Amino acid sequence: MQPSESTAFRTLRAALPGIESGQADIKILLYDNTPGGQAVGVLPVGVQYNADFENGGLATAYNYALEIAHKEGFDWLLTLDQDTSLPIDFLCKLGHAAAFVAPMHDVAAIAPCISSDGRALSPFTLMKRWTLTKNIPDWFVGIPLEDVYAVNSASTIKVSALRAVGGYDPRFNLDFSDLAIYHLLHCQGLSVFVAGNIHVEHEVSVYDMRNRSTPSRYEDTCRAEEAAYDEWMGSVAGVVLTARIIHRLLYQLWRNKGTLPHFRIAFKYLCRRLFYSRKHRIESWKQSVSRRSAV
Repeated sequence: MQPSESTAFRTLRAALPGIESGQADIKILLYDNTPGGQAVGVLPVGVQYNADFENGGLATAYNYALEIAHKEGFDWLLTLDQDTSLPIDFLCKLGHAAAFVAPMHDVAAIAPCISSDGRALSPFTLMKRWTLTKNIPDWFVGIPLEDVYAVNSASTIKVSALRAVGGYDPRFNLDFSDLAIYHLLHCQGLSVFVAGNIHVEHEVSVYDMRNRSTPSRYEDTCRAEEAAYDEWMGSVAGVVLTARIIHRLLYQLWRNKGTLPHFRIAFKYLCRRLFYSRKHRIESWKQSVSRRSAV
């Protein structure tokens, strides 16, 4: 899409006048993954544009932005998907949250409450060895005792913390890149400030599989999910993932209007969990990453 058609870009710019005087210095980067590029015309003053003709994915885009943020002395990196809708007071409230946590050196990220079509998405905690997720109440403001995870869009993470963990994991170039970065932050003993007073709406493609998630896109999601569970989570969580895949086959794919190819892909990854070893799955994941990097 054109930048002017992006909900995130429009609502971000609409929120700019709400920033209080001296509250923040903000720079906007538009990173365009349109294959082959596109003509975007004249952009507003202060908006930097970069076209990635080969579509390197989110991790590549975020790390590109991270380098700019580091070189130009910015403290925080806010990442936004193109179809996220921000409230008019988003930047003002985010600025207050950033000022509040500034003295807290163990706070690496600020996570607002995000929902999609009435469903709570983020932030959440992982319980019982990664087997269950629990959404944090949308009224909560503060730092939970548990490790907090959030989706990439509307997450704001300290530049210094991102650089300390090596940036976004290029192996997870799209799906589960958010889980990967929050996992790395928690491994460093860093925490997340939940800004429950900020509410953001975000569209999720998997909720409309027929129109917004092609079979190849869905397979990418399944592959990244499998890799994340195999790499970071134990055998109990692996059993839970197997049960989730069965649930998708029996209910979610039908409810979300999945096609026959979607069913076949889910069944394929169910069979991989049932009949292949963890070692075999990890090795095949490494090979797929190497092939992708070589393209």
